[in-house]
Amino acid sequence: MSESPSRPPTILERLFATKTAAHAAALMRSRYGLVFLGTISFFESFLPLPIITDPFLAAAIMANRAKVVSLVLITTVTSVVGGFMAYLAALLFRDVLLALLSPELTAALTSFVTGESNDTFVLTIIGAVTPVPYTIIAYAIAMINGSPLVFIVGSIVGRLFRYGIVGWCTYQFGPLALTYAKRSIIVTSVVLFILAGVYVWLKM
Repeated sequence: MSESPSRPPTILERLFATKTAAHAAALMRSRYGLVFLGTISFFESFLPLPIITDPFLAAAIMANRAKVVSLVLITTVTSVVGGFMAYLAALLFRDVLLALLSPELTAALTSFVTGESNDTFVLTIIGAVTPVPYTIIAYAIAMINGSPLVFIVGSIVGRLFRYGIVGWCTYQFGPLALTYAKRSIIVTSVVLFILAGVYVWLKM
C-alpha cells in the first residue's frame, strides 16, 4: 500500500525551519518578545511597507501559547497606534497628498466617500480586517477629514477581530493556523466588500 503524499510545509513550518528560527523563538520567549512584536505591528500600520504582522503574531504564540491573549492585545494596540500616527501624518501633509492625485481621482473619492461617521467607520473596518492596506486607508480617511475618534474605534474593532482570528487559529491548530486564518479573513473580506458595495449603492 503506497503512502499518501506528504503535505507541503506551511508558512510557520518554513519559518521555524530557517537558520534564525532558534534565535527568533528565544526572542519571542524572552521579555523582549512583546516589544519586538509590537514594533513590527506598529510599523506595518504606520508605514506603507510590504510587512504582514500575522505570521509574526502566529510565531510568537507558537513560542509561548500561554500568552496568546497578551500577544493579540499588544499587536492590536500597537497596530491601532501606528494607524493613528499614519492618520495624523496624512492630515499634516493633506494638501501635498491631494496635489499628487489627479482631479478625477479626487472627485471620485469625495463623491463616494465623505467624512461622515458612517463612511469613516466602514472604510476603517475594510482596512483593518481585509487585505486592503490599512496604512493607505488611514491616509484616505485623513484626506476626507474623517473623524479621528471613529477611525480609532473602527481600528480597534477591526484589528482585534483580525488578530483575534489569527490568535485563536494558532492556539487551536498550531502550524496550520495561518491557512485557517487566511480562509476566515478571505470569507470575512468578501462579506465586508459586498456590504460596503450595498452601502455605497444605497447612498447614490
